[in-house]
Amino acid sequence: MNISKLLTVFLLLCFNGTPITVQAQSAENQPKLRVGVAGEAPGVMIQDHQSDSAVTGISIEMWEELAIALGLNYEIVYDHSIVNTFDQLAKNNIDIAIGGITTTQQNINRFDFTQPVHQDKLSILVPIHAPTPLSIIRPFLRWAFLSSIILIWLCLFTVGNLLWLAERHCNSEQFPKSYLPGIREGMWCALTTFSTVGYGDRYPITHLGRLIAGSWMIISLAVVATLIGGVASTLSLAFSAQPYQKIQSTNDLKGVRLAVIAGSTGVQWGQYYQARIVTIEEIDQGIQLLKSNQVDGVLYSRLVLEHYLHENSKAPYQILGVDVGTQNYSIALTLNHPLTKKLNEQLLSIEMQLKFKEIQENWRTLTSNSGD
Repeated sequence: MNISKLLTVFLLLCFNGTPITVQAQSAENQPKLRVGVAGEAPGVMIQDHQSDSAVTGISIEMWEELAIALGLNYEIVYDHSIVNTFDQLAKNNIDIAIGGITTTQQNINRFDFTQPVHQDKLSILVPIHAPTPLSIIRPFLRWAFLSSIILIWLCLFTVGNLLWLAERHCNSEQFPKSYLPGIREGMWCALTTFSTVGYGDRYPITHLGRLIAGSWMIISLAVVATLIGGVASTLSLAFSAQPYQKIQSTNDLKGVRLAVIAGSTGVQWGQYYQARIVTIEEIDQGIQLLKSNQVDGVLYSRLVLEHYLHENSKAPYQILGVDVGTQNYSIALTLNHPLTKKLNEQLLSIEMQLKFKEIQENWRTLTSNSGD
């Protein structure tokens, strides 16, 4: 009995120990994932192009969190061009692409894409120009301003006629019975009332005339407030250094020359609004085109543009207040990659989303403090 028990224990140990050894060996021999990285600061930042270990940025730190959670073994393959990175992914030279990776109609059938890692607005970087005589005059020629002035004069003309009709018989000294002189005085009375000057040289004495003047006083309060707001806005536009003032909405982008990163969703947004697209591989190319006046603006992620202006505070550029659209950054994988589902599960977890939020906030704080 003792010999049988010892033999049984020996066989159990041998049987249970073998899979553990094999599993450990397979984990050690697991090939590294080739992770392609491309994009612009602060998403992807590289200090030394000769060393992949120098790559950092928001996208890199987010990927590291995912890799730790899934226990992935990987190596970084950096390329400055997103188009080249997609080409390498298509040729299976890399397994995964991260950084400035956006889902487009052209690539949706070529690769797997995860849930968005983060989202940003698409904005336009334009040069700052000093106001010119034409740029100063142009706001005053817009229909919004002209229509306000025309409306005011129509109101003065109407009130002037009403005052003249009410006062011409009993108050002919101030409001002559003749039409043109009477309307002139009526409009003058309406204007002084409207402007709250109230010279007192012309005023109604009849009950009907005073009713008309009183009503006009109340109505003119709202009219004055509206007019002052419109004039202030027009003056601000006229004397500001804002270029391309015709771009007040996305509908104004038709025919505007925009430099856009090739293969990004910015190309689709630009084409949708009928802008003239000039594709580039990195933001520095867009800046050079902007500097040589070959494009009117650079369409890119607002976060990237803000970081560029932060690092180049003396650059003669600014970001327009018009946001063209949104851009979702994802992770791209070769088709039917087994990691796609696992990555999505991690990206949808609350814990990972909170970590990503912390990473973004830390980078924003680091960027804002770097210029102090």
